[in-house]
Amino acid sequence: MRALIFLLVALSWAFAHGISYNVTHGEATIISANFSASIPAKNAKVRIYQGDSALAMQIAQTDENGKFAFLPPNPGKYRVELAAQTDHGEHKIDFNIEIDKNLGVSSYDELAFVKYQGILSVLGILFGFFGVIALVKSKKAAK
Repeated sequence: MRALIFLLVALSWAFAHGISYNVTHGEATIISANFSASIPAKNAKVRIYQGDSALAMQIAQTDENGKFAFLPPNPGKYRVELAAQTDHGEHKIDFNIEIDKNLGVSSYDELAFVKYQGILSVLGILFGFFGVIALVKSKKAAK
């Protein structure tokens, strides 16, 4: 049981200081970069690569809200590199965006913890529920 608790705490620390992101499409492809839900990755360096190119087609930075918008010139795969400074060092992340023939976002690489957040939430609720039942039963058995 202690090993499971240690593993869960260690995993939560692993995601505590990284960059998370979201990709949406309006009149442009919009990338939102954050350290947490309330802390945007301000002035993060952004590099956009088209296809398998080694040369960035665009180099810029996010705004004060951690947002960056770009207009993809063609459909296809784009690789995004984000690098943001914090008081304890630089954090980097790479991900791919797939642009469809209408120049909209058809898909992008989601972070694993975002992809499985619903499942993890349900598991947490179940563990909590059965933990309360086990606590009540142990209190009754001790009497």
